[in-house]
Amino acid sequence: MLVDLFTQLLAQLGQAERAGSGHTHALVASPQRFQALFGQVTQMVWLKDPQGRYLACNSAFETFSGVPAAHLCGRTNADLLSPEDAQRYHQLDQTCLAATQPVVAECWASVAAGSRRALLEITKVVLCNADGRADGILSMGRDITARWYQTQFEQLRSQILELLANGAELPHLLQALADGLRGLQPEQACLVALVTPGHGCGQTLQVVASAGVSDETLRLVDGQDVGPGQGACAAAAASGQRVVIPNLALHRTLAPQLGQPIVQGACWAQPFLALSGQVLGVLSVLVATPATPGDEDLELLAQLARLAGLAVERHQVAQQLRTNEASFRALAEHTPEAVLVHRGGTILYVNPAAQRLFGAKSSADLLGTSTQKRIAPAFLAQQLARMQAIETAQPIEPMVESRFVRLDGSEFDVEVQGTAMVYGGAPAIHVSIRDISERKRAETQLRVAASVFSHAIEGIMITAPDGRIIDVNAAFTRITGYSRDEVRGHTPSMLNSGRNTPLFYQQLWQDLVQHGSWSGELWNRRKDGDIYAQMLHISAVHDQRGQVIQYVALFSDITERKAHERRLDQLAHFDALTGLPNRALHADRLQHAMAQAQRRQQKLGVAFIDLDGFKAINDSHGHDAGDHLLIMLARRMRLALREVDTLSRLGGDEFAAVIVDLAQESDCDPLLQRLLQAANQPVLYGTAVLQVSASVGVAFYPQAKEVSPEQLLRQADMAMYRAKQSGKNQFQTSGFVDSLF
Repeated sequence: MLVDLFTQLLAQLGQAERAGSGHTHALVASPQRFQALFGQVTQMVWLKDPQGRYLACNSAFETFSGVPAAHLCGRTNADLLSPEDAQRYHQLDQTCLAATQPVVAECWASVAAGSRRALLEITKVVLCNADGRADGILSMGRDITARWYQTQFEQLRSQILELLANGAELPHLLQALADGLRGLQPEQACLVALVTPGHGCGQTLQVVASAGVSDETLRLVDGQDVGPGQGACAAAAASGQRVVIPNLALHRTLAPQLGQPIVQGACWAQPFLALSGQVLGVLSVLVATPATPGDEDLELLAQLARLAGLAVERHQVAQQLRTNEASFRALAEHTPEAVLVHRGGTILYVNPAAQRLFGAKSSADLLGTSTQKRIAPAFLAQQLARMQAIETAQPIEPMVESRFVRLDGSEFDVEVQGTAMVYGGAPAIHVSIRDISERKRAETQLRVAASVFSHAIEGIMITAPDGRIIDVNAAFTRITGYSRDEVRGHTPSMLNSGRNTPLFYQQLWQDLVQHGSWSGELWNRRKDGDIYAQMLHISAVHDQRGQVIQYVALFSDITERKAHERRLDQLAHFDALTGLPNRALHADRLQHAMAQAQRRQQKLGVAFIDLDGFKAINDSHGHDAGDHLLIMLARRMRLALREVDTLSRLGGDEFAAVIVDLAQESDCDPLLQRLLQAANQPVLYGTAVLQVSASVGVAFYPQAKEVSPEQLLRQADMAMYRAKQSGKNQFQTSGFVDSLF
């Protein structure tokens, strides 16, 4: 340090004093003594008296100040410096006179002829005589301007790099650069211009930052075409080389147009480049008076230009990344496929489809969370291995099936693809996810369907849209007798029994086309010619466009069921002994006949028939004889009526007949006589002759008042009792008891 050197020189001075006069006054009084001690010292050394008058200086001081020692003696700071600098140095001398230790300070001073200003590190010490009084002030100084500039530049460089790291906007970052240069060189103005596309294939300058530059100069440079002969900035941008113009007034191409004043001063412009060598822009320095830059000025400008190039190129890279990321987001936001981006297993981005897929209300539910939480435990090892392979650029299977977990904890099957990408300026992993739960369920259903097709007890037939049989199952063969090979390529008409009319099949096809399905019963023929009933359901199978691609028919053999239903119907509606309709079917047919009589404006009669002497037959010959008699009489009485009439057995030996299509009540009399005759004919049972008669009561419809079928039957019943009371083997009408109803 300077203070250490100064201490060594003072020690030498002390030794000289002990060998000579013994006090510092000899140094003060003898310039030769001063030069002997300090003349060869490379640092500046000067000596003043307590009043501030220069007494001596070494050659280094002469060189810096530009004033010979002979002209310096007796002069003060006021004679050499500006009032501000003179006052500052005088105050430093006073501080030194009052101090007991060397005083160290940093001060700015003008170099010889005022060509530049320099920062000096100055050390001052008071020289005392034998009496201890101040005899002079000995000063030593050295130029630390370069060190200061380097320190300031490093600080500026750190500031710019910090702004870069924090993602500062480019104009703000370049303005900090311009302000930094202005701070390093207050007498210099600075502007930063970027090269931008111009009209056609040309380029222009766009001023993005400046410090100390007049509005007139900014208007002149901003928008200037890049090319030679356009000015320092335009020429530097065109050539990629530094351009120095010591006197702008002599550079005619910079003269403003339209008669404006010629630009004064000096300018030097340094282009800054991308790593590829492309000119990105220009950093330019302007001073108010003509001047030629020194090497340190140009070096500082070059270093700052390198910083500007780094800033612009990083900004362009970041902008490209942002553009790419914006394009990625724009695409991802509207794709129906779920997309997420993660780094190190932490989710950075999810698109709306991924939010819906994982059951998130918003992206905040997923961002910042671990991807491991979204992977089913059974598949965690699989996905972690894939992540590691992607991060280390190892080959992997592009797409795999896996299982993920929703936010509610439910698991679902996925098809997942992961690729490396740059997101937010750093490596990340892009993951595309497709929910294949429906597909997996469909596959399961297909397997189940295949099993059902093979093992179903119902026959299954699959046809093309034109009706040609594509496939049948084993149950089809079991039911029809035809093998798969015998029916493939044929139509189902080969099974037609002939029992169903063409109209039936036309209606079936129409329903199938309109509604896509048909269900019903029909009769078909087996391979052996046997006709059987089947319950058939046909469904159309459509593709994604709604076109029919297949028909599937599912059927079962219901022949036995139909026979059973007929037996049940017989039991439910017919008398088991005689085969005649029973009481329930009689009531249904009577109601139907009454409605028809109203429509046709005709009459009908209801006859209530009770056999006379039937109990005695049962008692004498047994119930078998009685049953035989009922069967035979039922046949005879049914033959006594017309086809349109209905004879029913109500129970025991009671019968009822519904006689229709009567123009008048008397039209019923012949039919009633035939009934009486049929009931009176003897019946052989073994060797026994069985004979009974019948009492018949008749009621007619319609009547003056509305009556129900039950009322009508009760009227006939009461008329039958009148016939019994009147001697049996006759019929009576119910007209006299109409008033009772």
